[in-house]
Amino acid sequence: MKYSNPSFPRSWALIAVSEPGLDVHEVTRTLGIRPDLSVNKGVPAISGKSVTSSLWQIHSKRDASSPLEDHIQELLEKIAPRRKEFQSFCEKHNVVLYCSVEFNNGNLEETALSARTLLLLGNLGLKLSFHAWNIPERRRRSEDQN
Repeated sequence: MKYSNPSFPRSWALIAVSEPGLDVHEVTRTLGIRPDLSVNKGVPAISGKSVTSSLWQIHSKRDASSPLEDHIQELLEKIAPRRKEFQSFCEKHNVVLYCSVEFNNGNLEETALSARTLLLLGNLGLKLSFHAWNIPERRRRSEDQN
């Protein structure tokens, strides 16, 4: 859903696991969730250097003007059918929910997460990481380029 007059700070979210010995194909098989991005260690990166740690990610596809909670709910819905497998995987690996939020100068609604969402995230064993960025930074995601 596109918001014509956004009232929330622009945001996005993704879930990632990155470890030197990680086999991204095994992660996909174990979780039964298709990643949006997976790269094994040693693969050449855009910079030309080799990737030093394997990376497996799923991304929110919501519009950047959607509230952060909507992005997180979308990710939780992707995980829901395989919740037990995901929870078990989180016990053995450092799985992080990265949340990126535009700096709010007070003209927008606050970014907040409900107690229910926090409980679900905690129950899964996800680590939360937040990244704030300034308003002039536009079109961070390829999805926002349209």
